Amino acid sequence: MRPAVIIMLKAPRAGFVKTRLTPQLSAFEAAQLAACFAQDTVRCARETTGRLIIAYAPAEGRAALEATLAGDLLWLEQEGEGLGERLENVGARAFELGYAPLIFLGADSPTLPPRYIEQAICALTDGACDLALGATEDGGYYLLGLRSPAPGLFQNIEWSTPAAYAQTARNAGQLGLRLYELPRWYDVDTYTDLLRLRTEIFSDDEARRRAPASYALLKSMPFNP
Repeated sequence: MRPAVIIMLKAPRAGFVKTRLTPQLSAFEAAQLAACFAQDTVRCARETTGRLIIAYAPAEGRAALEATLAGDLLWLEQEGEGLGERLENVGARAFELGYAPLIFLGADSPTLPPRYIEQAICALTDGACDLALGATEDGGYYLLGLRSPAPGLFQNIEWSTPAAYAQTARNAGQLGLRLYELPRWYDVDTYTDLLRLRTEIFSDDEARRRAPASYALLKSMPFNP
């Protein structure tokens, strides 16, 4: 099998990414942070596999991401109306290229331990499951892994709500997919989440090692409790 990690990314443009971090951060600062999160997520994924796919949006945003990310990367444009359609389309193209299993990541969890990705790859490669999910504390998920295409998995999902994980798991059950559940983690969507990240990254040497770009930027930014 040829496992690959797909990182779903938006171009780090002011007003386009991490908008829930404003007004505590400026739109420019939020975009800077998004770029650092992307760098750290790529770094994390590289510790698990050399096959990395950047699924980017919008179509004209690739250049901005290429200026931020280095190394041997495969680039696929996100296509579709909603997140579910974009995930399904990117996954279909990656499977057609001969990659499997596929691990989908966002870039909202810069200190994510690489071992969680490794656990998902191993479970899917060994045939222990068809789907791997890593839940976030807000009801979504930071990781989704697929052993093979699963049409219909992303239908009727209320994205960016506390119901997203449960609805995806429900769809998996209806499709007869065996589910492997990873440990919970957290993502950074709000300013409160960012303060939590700041506390973790400033107090934990291992977190700083996992997210050097985010740490460097956070050191330079003023914070209000």
